[in-house]
Amino acid sequence: MRKFAFLVFVLFFGLSGTVVWADCADLSDVTNWSDIDTHRIVMYRNNKAIAVLEIPFCKILKSSDIRLVKDIVCNWDKIIVSGAICDVRKLEKL
Repeated sequence: MRKFAFLVFVLFFGLSGTVVWADCADLSDVTNWSDIDTHRIVMYRNNKAIAVLEIPFCKILKSSDIRLVKDIVCNWDKIIVSGAICDVRKLEKL
């Protein structure tokens, strides 16, 4: 029984640790962005794609003004889209 409890303990904390780590990206020197659709954008550094951001509760248009609140952006951080504060639901480094 102790081995089973230990195995459950190790698996639970081992797997939960991988879930907790958020993908983050240094976007301090982003030079441009483009839209994939109205809720996802690609951030570029010197014409090289570095991250995809999913922003589900804000509509992003080609004319939107995107501003970062901080340089290193992670899942669940905030960005400003045309004056509205929005959650970055998912960030994927490329």
